[in-house]
Amino acid sequence: MTDADANDKMVKAATVFSPRSPVYRRAFFAGRSAQMNALADAVSQIGLHAVIFGERGVGKSSLGNITQDLLDVMDKQTKYHVIRVNANREDTFSTLWAKAMNEVKFEHELPRLGFNQSPHDKSVFTLQEAAGAGDQLSIDDVLRALSLLKNSVVVIDEFDRLPRKHIPKFTDLIKALSDKAIPSTVVLVGIADTVDGLIRDHLSISRALVQINMPRMSDAELGEILSKAGEALGMTFNEHASSRIARMSQGLPHFTHLVGQNAVRNACARRDYTVTLADVDRGFAAAVKQTDHSMTDMYATATHSAHSAALFKPVLLACAITAGNTPENAMGYFQATEVMDPLKSVLGKNVQIATFIGHLTEFASEKRAKVLERTGNPRAYRYRFLDPLLAPYVILRGIADNLITAAKVESLLNPPTP
Repeated sequence: MTDADANDKMVKAATVFSPRSPVYRRAFFAGRSAQMNALADAVSQIGLHAVIFGERGVGKSSLGNITQDLLDVMDKQTKYHVIRVNANREDTFSTLWAKAMNEVKFEHELPRLGFNQSPHDKSVFTLQEAAGAGDQLSIDDVLRALSLLKNSVVVIDEFDRLPRKHIPKFTDLIKALSDKAIPSTVVLVGIADTVDGLIRDHLSISRALVQINMPRMSDAELGEILSKAGEALGMTFNEHASSRIARMSQGLPHFTHLVGQNAVRNACARRDYTVTLADVDRGFAAAVKQTDHSMTDMYATATHSAHSAALFKPVLLACAITAGNTPENAMGYFQATEVMDPLKSVLGKNVQIATFIGHLTEFASEKRAKVLERTGNPRAYRYRFLDPLLAPYVILRGIADNLITAAKVESLLNPPTP
């Protein structure tokens, strides 16, 4: 690899990997064929709408972002109009739909009279204005507007951030769109374990909803992210390098993108077209430094202690390794007994539950940033990371701080998922 080629690929790596934002191009969207088919099926059938739900960081927003490209490929006969908006805590039914309608513009030519004027002027109207809607949008206003924009798809991301008092209007709207067979699809996207976690107490519209669960990605799907990026760059990840990145990512594409980007740059620094295990291991340290401050602050709060012999860092690391071994149907939950073996490996000595049970209790408290969620009964508590992205970060941080080696972590994790 020449110096110029290496420099070019280092810069281009920022375009093929997206560690800090959702994917916007289908060319770099990996896996998720079942979810893409389910979304396309919902859009193609009048009266059906969709809910995309799952943990933070599993790629829900990316699926919403590629909806236009997806529909263009899967249905070449129909021209769809995809509108994407993000909800926030200040939004209402009216403000959210106003944002969506302002994304659509209609252009009309209006005749003009008088001297020194062109015979026609072009006037631009938003969808809200074209529908004759006022400032406070009602369900009828939205129905009227969407009936003007046939084959429209409105993707509302971060729907879980919308105050719950406004959700009934959305469910009533979806029911009305379905009953009136208006050719428009609403797609709600948000963080939730189940659909009722996203639209709780309003499941009367379940027949009109396609429920699209976004579980964590398999190692094969994460490997596809790397192979697509490598292909775009004219580089390859060797099998061991790709496998290690996938395993450490724990099904979350954010870390696959972040570590993959750094590993590519390490290979370029060596002027080599092949990314090796050594490039990946050096990429872990760089990824830790590039993680956002909210994550590093959370880790610091959870593990801070004035005593050098305190076990908060190794216990949290053992929890992160344990979380990487939970089956999909466990939704990231683990019990204290499952933490014992990973902690033995981290500390290099035998431990009992009494050694760290108090740490787990503290991790579930505000004092330690509530990094763990605790549920169940005292004799059978279950724990999971409140922010799923924290678990892979804790592992990478443990490797960077020499608490454990990457090879040891990989040996403690279950065999790769198919």
